[in-house]
Amino acid sequence: MGKRGKFSQEEVNFIKQNSSTKSIEDIAKYLDRNPKTVKKIVGQLNLAHKDMSVDEYDDVSLKNKLHEREYWPEILRQFTDREIPYFELIWIKLIKQFREDVLPTEELQIKQLITTEILMNRSLVERKRSLEDIDRLDEMVREEYVKPLGERNTEKIMNIEQQLALSRGSQSSHTTEYTKLSREYKDLAKDLKATRDQRLKRIEDGKTSWIGLIRMLEDETVREREGLDMEIMGMSADKATDELAEYHAYEDGKVDRPFMTPEIVLEKEDEE
Repeated sequence: MGKRGKFSQEEVNFIKQNSSTKSIEDIAKYLDRNPKTVKKIVGQLNLAHKDMSVDEYDDVSLKNKLHEREYWPEILRQFTDREIPYFELIWIKLIKQFREDVLPTEELQIKQLITTEILMNRSLVERKRSLEDIDRLDEMVREEYVKPLGERNTEKIMNIEQQLALSRGSQSSHTTEYTKLSREYKDLAKDLKATRDQRLKRIEDGKTSWIGLIRMLEDETVREREGLDMEIMGMSADKATDELAEYHAYEDGKVDRPFMTPEIVLEKEDEE
């Protein structure tokens, strides 16, 4: 059966130190714990482990990056324990959708987009609660009105009617709030798409014109990526040149170098 109860700090530290190199089964066996509880702890600690798929590993990596953001403490203060996992889930999905090619300004737009969506969800939950209160109070009023006139509790009816008015006002307020937030969400999504479209267009323009290329290279991320691509191309060209400088046997039986320059001739003579 294995040990039960709360994990000790020593056990937690062992899991942290070994989750990436040992399987859940191996860790559970060493700690004399149920593998399911060990896996649960690994999930709570947001640790990568050996048994993960590529997608699962990517999700853990992105979640850890989110937790390292300077705005993460604010998110923890702003949202409930039930809303935090939802924020993490949508953030990861959007970042993966954009293939992790997200600038800081776009990331802040994504944060605001998710925040607005959570506020929309809150508004709908509160609206539902108000509607349920209205149904309950309506039923209570009906129960009083079906009674003979002399048996009706007038004071109770007035009290229920007051509660009904408050609930209807609350329901209307949450409906208005949801409508407003929906418009904000739509505008945020539109702005995010426009920002990315402009950036992608700048990259495409850079492929077709010299001025566009200069503008594109003003983006530090693009500049680093292009520099790396150029370095790889240079290495590939050097490798191809070396291969063409070697002796090659042709179909007519002749042996010669396909590619010769003064530099290659001098280099080969030095080697020989």
